[in-house]
Amino acid sequence: MPQRSIKSTSLVLQLVGFAMLFFSPATTDAITPRDDGEWQTIAVGDLFSFRLPPGFKKGSSRTDESGEYYKDESKVVFVWGHSESGPFENRRQSWMNDYQETTTRLGGRRAMIRTYSQAKHGYFADLNVGNWGKGEVQLYMRVEGKDPSTRELANRIFKSVTFPLPPPPKS
Repeated sequence: MPQRSIKSTSLVLQLVGFAMLFFSPATTDAITPRDDGEWQTIAVGDLFSFRLPPGFKKGSSRTDESGEYYKDESKVVFVWGHSESGPFENRRQSWMNDYQETTTRLGGRRAMIRTYSQAKHGYFADLNVGNWGKGEVQLYMRVEGKDPSTRELANRIFKSVTFPLPPPPKS
């Protein structure tokens, strides 16, 4: 039984640490001209843009509204107009370790970020902009990598997303 207590304490500490990273002013304001000068801006037509750190290279593009970027063992995927996440009701699966989800706003639009890890496969972060619960997703992004810092990288990339058009009216 003492092992379970230690595992629970470790998980709590990990969750607190992640929350501090995710909600700290240094992280939420991480995309500034001071520290991202070398980051590249990726414009996806007139739909949206986002920023990536140096070294990411364009991979395959399935359409003009989707694409992939790679650097070493990290990958960024985006899809405009729908989600690649499973159904909203089944958003947390048994194989998802260290699962976290946060609701926020990007460019006035509702957004949900979920992070998790998967044994032997790495760390993942998904962004669904729009109403994922109703299947009304405007933008889906995923960041994946082998390093725990993937979550921080994803947070910075997600916070860099900008939309040139005004957000849709609230219903």
